[in-house]
Amino acid sequence: MSFDLAVWFEPERVSASDAAGKYERLCGSDLAGAGVVASEAVSAFHQALIVEFPELSSAGDDGQQVAVSPWTAGLDVSAAHVLMPMSWSRASETAPEVVALADRHGLVCFDPQAEVLHLPPALRGTDGLSLQPCVGLKVEDPDLDVIERAVRRLSAENWYLILEKRLGRYLQVGRGPNAGLSASGFAVEHRDGSPDRHYRCVLSEKDQVAAIFADFASGEAAWSVDVRWDKVSM
Repeated sequence: MSFDLAVWFEPERVSASDAAGKYERLCGSDLAGAGVVASEAVSAFHQALIVEFPELSSAGDDGQQVAVSPWTAGLDVSAAHVLMPMSWSRASETAPEVVALADRHGLVCFDPQAEVLHLPPALRGTDGLSLQPCVGLKVEDPDLDVIERAVRRLSAENWYLILEKRLGRYLQVGRGPNAGLSASGFAVEHRDGSPDRHYRCVLSEKDQVAAIFADFASGEAAWSVDVRWDKVSM
């Protein structure tokens, strides 16, 4: 099994759910059904990609497979898309570079493992929202469904999640013993700009955590969950 990423061009913002459908069609070689179009940016991305991460070769200079390649199979490439299967052992170092490279070329990058779509700067909103999970890649300007799935994936190993806006505003959650709680507890902290506006609450249900994260992302003035927030001493 490989860790996969897909890159293509989008003229307008699409949701992660829409991107998942396009990805499935691309995997089935249905470019027309996926609705992706040829772009010089895709070709430029591919050329830059294989310079940094060479494709597999059956016979290198010494007759061996190129050891520096992170790919587990050949890349699936057209003028409209690139599908990249990489080794799980190389994903932590390779995947962020692939996302950054797509970003520089103005292309979207879809991560089917986490059902996350990474948008280039031209397609992002203006509030500077970013999502950083304990396990996985940082996501700029995530959709609400991406944020909810990230909350649902919280576990003993994937135990924290941070959702941040500009000007020092963020919401973060830690689960279980790593957050100083029982295995089923969630410690949620909210900072509204300055250190003296830093608060904490403890929740017992993922539904509650998901609702608070949705409120923060949407800019709601009040929390939809009735909870006691205690000031965090600095």
